[in-house]
Amino acid sequence: MYSTLRYKLESNGTTYENDNINASLLVELITNLELQEYVVLGPSELVEGSMYMQAAALEEPGQMVAEIRLQEGEDGFRHYSYSTADTTVIIQWFLDYWGKQQLPQLESWHDITHEFD
Repeated sequence: MYSTLRYKLESNGTTYENDNINASLLVELITNLELQEYVVLGPSELVEGSMYMQAAALEEPGQMVAEIRLQEGEDGFRHYSYSTADTTVIIQWFLDYWGKQQLPQLESWHDITHEFD
């Protein structure tokens, strides 16, 4: 199904192409996020309808946010957000997204699509 899938990883102005992305890099980048820093993982084609997954550090110490954008129709999208102090959860979501082409369970995520209108 995803035989030609490739990823691009962007973090604070640095871009990593598919062959340079591995689990250790994802863990390192997400674990060491500081305020105003981000990690965005984008597939070359939609993964279960998603365009990308991203993570960022929040102002509150130890808090992070993960976000995912799903394509909706031709030009639309839904954007979901999840804040947590548990970095390991976010790392696992990224590893599953990258390694298994699997989305997190979005039932407990917040739909923040309205913030992009």
